[in-house]
Amino acid sequence: MHGLSLRSLSHISFLVCFRSVLVAIILFLVSNAGFSYDNRYQYLNSGKKIEVPFSYYNGLIQLNVKLNGIPLNFIYDTGAEHSILTNREVAIILDLRIVKEIDVFGADLVKQMTAYITEPLTIELFDTKIIKQKITDEKKIKFVEEVDVRTEEVEYFTKFEPILILERDIFKEDAFSSTISGILGASFFSNMMVEIDYRQQVLTLYPYGVQPKLKGFTELPVNFNGHKPVLNSLLKINQDDDTVSAKLLIDTGCSIPLLLLENIDTKFHLPSKTVNGQIGIGLGGDLTGWIGLTNLMQIEKYTFSNLVTKFQDTDSMSNIKSNTLRDGLIGNEILNRFTLLIDNIDKKVYIKPNRNISQPIKYDKSGLTLFASGKNLDDFYVKHVIPGSPADIAGLKPEDKIIRIQNLSYRFWSLNSIIRLLRSKDNREIRIKVVRPGEKISFRFRLKDMFK
Repeated sequence: MHGLSLRSLSHISFLVCFRSVLVAIILFLVSNAGFSYDNRYQYLNSGKKIEVPFSYYNGLIQLNVKLNGIPLNFIYDTGAEHSILTNREVAIILDLRIVKEIDVFGADLVKQMTAYITEPLTIELFDTKIIKQKITDEKKIKFVEEVDVRTEEVEYFTKFEPILILERDIFKEDAFSSTISGILGASFFSNMMVEIDYRQQVLTLYPYGVQPKLKGFTELPVNFNGHKPVLNSLLKINQDDDTVSAKLLIDTGCSIPLLLLENIDTKFHLPSKTVNGQIGIGLGGDLTGWIGLTNLMQIEKYTFSNLVTKFQDTDSMSNIKSNTLRDGLIGNEILNRFTLLIDNIDKKVYIKPNRNISQPIKYDKSGLTLFASGKNLDDFYVKHVIPGSPADIAGLKPEDKIIRIQNLSYRFWSLNSIIRLLRSKDNREIRIKVVRPGEKISFRFRLKDMFK
């Protein structure tokens, strides 16, 4: 397999897997062999901290990345150990060479597929800034000035390492399929500290020897599985349940508040009221499970109540070793209430609350799971409808294309604004018009809390 070019494998459909509201990808390598490499990296501003801006869209951290000079968008994902290239066209253009073939498990922890490890390539973090400069008229006429507007690329950090490419495209209809090309895994920032400021949308890198200010931060009780931080927290599912400890993967590649592996042992019981629904997408297709409210979660001195939680049934896969390392994961819906500091050198994690800490964690009351597609991510489709939900009773179906919401054209909406609407107060009337093959249909329903 050594030296095989990706172009010679161009008939293979490579993975497009993005960790949106619908997706929680957790890859477990059957073998880590092949990921040993010369871990070379270069800081543009050596000996000082590096501030890298990011975009926070649909609950995910997006970074500007260059692979061997080609600019792309990647998601920063502390729940994945290694970096993953998910864009087949880019893989072929780069003509990356394969050094090893391995097997991986997906989020369902059952389905297995082939993955390829490439030779090391150059991965750069960069940003494009708009530069405005005032230019005085050449004739020196007083008060006459023009503005020169141009863009300038700023490079922050460069690393030389392999990347993982999966064999098969399993998320063709994901919301980010036209904009995101891969995942930066937790190991990308080894040998440094990473501070995630969700409010300012800035990633601050602290190279070895550069110390951040820890005033206002609280150290969390964590263990590291490789480079992935696992939090020791306290949970109470139902109000009358005992409080139990839980090991939760800190996962910036997941936008939901909480996901629990329901049948690893008997410590977790399902909430008293649940609905069956889609909890993610795995190698075998859509993952189904239960959705309900967790009564309480405590992270040191911070307490969260009535958290929408997805429960994955793990009865049939409890013999997989990777399962024993954690009880579930905690995603950005909770993490974005803090500034998060991950110390990959001393294996520690710190948090500092921001203004979001007092904001209630809202959840969907329609029963709809939506995705966006198109060049500008402004074509909206129904992905899944929870049985018995307000949207289901009204008659909405998967693959419906939304053309009007609240009597406004879909062009006036973004996916985020639709999600906010569907999380608003009980009994609010929702008006949606959709297109199905050969017909246009209008629906009305009222939002309802399905978990109380």
